[in-house]
Amino acid sequence: MKRRNLPQVFIFVYLLTFFLISCKPGIEKDKKGISSLYLPDINELYKDYAQLDSTGAHDSFANTLVNANRDLNSSELYVEAASLYAQAGQSDSVAILLHKAIDNGMANPKVISKLHGLRSHPDSPIWQELQRRLDSINLELQDVSHYSMEIGSMNQFWDYFERAANDTSNARDIFKEFIFDGPKELRDFYAIRYINLNAMYGQMINASPEYFHYLKNQFNPDSLEELKTKTADWMRTFKSIYPKAVFPKVYIVPGILNSAGTATEMGLFVGGDMYGRSESMPTEGLTNWQKDAIMKVSDLPAITIHELMHFQQNYQDTENKETVLAQVLSEGVCDFLVELCSGEELMNSNLIYLSDQENEQKIMEDLRMDLFSEDNSKWLYNGGSISDRPHDLGYTVGYLISKSYYHNAPNKENAVAELLNTNDFL
Repeated sequence: MKRRNLPQVFIFVYLLTFFLISCKPGIEKDKKGISSLYLPDINELYKDYAQLDSTGAHDSFANTLVNANRDLNSSELYVEAASLYAQAGQSDSVAILLHKAIDNGMANPKVISKLHGLRSHPDSPIWQELQRRLDSINLELQDVSHYSMEIGSMNQFWDYFERAANDTSNARDIFKEFIFDGPKELRDFYAIRYINLNAMYGQMINASPEYFHYLKNQFNPDSLEELKTKTADWMRTFKSIYPKAVFPKVYIVPGILNSAGTATEMGLFVGGDMYGRSESMPTEGLTNWQKDAIMKVSDLPAITIHELMHFQQNYQDTENKETVLAQVLSEGVCDFLVELCSGEELMNSNLIYLSDQENEQKIMEDLRMDLFSEDNSKWLYNGGSISDRPHDLGYTVGYLISKSYYHNAPNKENAVAELLNTNDFL
């Protein structure tokens, strides 16, 4: 593929014009109905990414993302495009898109440090204003009081779901209305988890509508109040052992039974659909993994704190970041810090499995063989796809490594900081 090199000045003017026009709230939605708004299929959008990345055509793909995001206005896609422009050395374009990301909910004050291709940026007004906005976000997020559980998406979802379930031929269009009518966090959740309208239809309407009908009555916002208090208490403990902690919003959203929690640049996303376990839970249309993975509402604090740790993580070891070693540590650190913040020792079937000496020896030998591989299929996110061991053992071995490191460290506060910010996974 031949790379298209667009002049940086042209791209800057294009993005600046796009930025100024789209800053007017609601202008696009007022001019055209939701049916004519563009909602990208994320799988299709990224299908040529590997080829573009291999040729170094970062600016070309960044342009594609910006155009695809013209109506959705997902802060996650703006950050991704900014990262690509950083790799292309186009710093003004980076700043413009990070401003757009903040306008649309991005709330990670450390976002610039995650743009690994950005070696430096000019001391220009647009960058000065960007740093001022990020400093303001950082100051706001330092207090636990900034944390809240936002449940607007869940509350708003049910009317759309009932309409879609009763009018299946138009269900996709109804879900599109939900994405554009709902709170802004839905735009990011669409980009990272829904991916396309077919996936929403396939799970919510085609595969397991009975579960979602059941969940509507099972999910009680009033029951979350005690869990909010518990979560905030654990956060205060975390602040005491990691003074640099920041506390973004937690968005409880209706997912498609593929993720209990996800940390993004906007904040923490919790799939409310994954917390419906009870004796009366219908299982028709659920996969074996989903049947096992669905949890009780009482599990929300632990998942929230796990994702909070992902939001804190700021690893700069770019050479090893894709290795199994880095990935199991990234997840294991989060599980260990949940234990440290809650004061409740982790107990699960994976730990029981590894308590058998023969199992532990085999798994650790396998891990040593895979440490510097980028194939994590034996270790992470493999529920329903692995049969010779329990799924997601990478979480557990990462937890054990992190716990051992912490308890052997002479300075515990420094150990927590290192677990979250190491520049060298080795």
